Amino acid sequence: MALTKEEIDSFTSVLFQRYGLDFTCYEPQSLNRRLNRVLHVLKIDTLHDLWSAMLKDKNLIFKFMDEISVGLTSMFRDPMMWSGLRTVLYNEFKGRSKIDIWNAGCSTGEEVFTLAIVLKEMNLLEQANILATDMNQTALQVAKSGIYHKVKMVEYESKFKEYNRFGNFSKYYLPHESMHVQMNHELNSAVTYKYHNLITDPVNGSYDFIFCRNVMIYFDAPAKAKLMEKFLSVLKPGGYFIQGFFDSILSEDEKSNFNSDLVKLRIFRKVKGQALQQDSFRRTA
Repeated sequence: MALTKEEIDSFTSVLFQRYGLDFTCYEPQSLNRRLNRVLHVLKIDTLHDLWSAMLKDKNLIFKFMDEISVGLTSMFRDPMMWSGLRTVLYNEFKGRSKIDIWNAGCSTGEEVFTLAIVLKEMNLLEQANILATDMNQTALQVAKSGIYHKVKMVEYESKFKEYNRFGNFSKYYLPHESMHVQMNHELNSAVTYKYHNLITDPVNGSYDFIFCRNVMIYFDAPAKAKLMEKFLSVLKPGGYFIQGFFDSILSEDEKSNFNSDLVKLRIFRKVKGQALQQDSFRRTA
């Protein structure tokens, strides 16, 4: 059932007033679908009823945030992109002593583990410093644990073979209880997980790679432009921005900040002449 604009506006307005949660940047249809999903999962009929329940149960807001920010992800999604990344790493980063990476909107960590495996197979994991951020606390806990349902491993094995047909994906995890597996702890050794709201929170550091894949589809055009400004401010000259195939292609103005032969793989290289402009986005950790 489609929610009316008035219902959504009223609900998001009180969320902002009480909790400071700003949903004005969400693409309307996407927000409508997500709110409907939340109502279904929580078995609540209307947004008015949901708000009433939140007033009675102070912990319900955390359940709401976990559900509203659920992302779709998998290991070695888009194998050709990962092959392109491997080429970039081999050609430009093989001799580096340090590689700084930000995975923005890491969800439950499947992409982070994919990245770690790629780096591990190139003997670059020890040089990597990976910041993985998301606004879903439950998703971050899953990522930190590295525990996934074993049924998913069939799909992930298939995608891995497209990336590396001679590789052995099963060596990267062990059985965990009856229906789950746990990824090797070594793969998380280079990762720092943090809660982070892409729209409202600043970020420290400067990065050789920024991954933000299939996240910006949930935001409207002004929010996307703001995000790109933020990413550019902390992406090193010559660094790489990697977006998802479901994300809208960069605008002509945004493209002018990049040059890359891997645009079809959604891998964009920042023009080397551009300096970092971090001041407006930096905060003390």
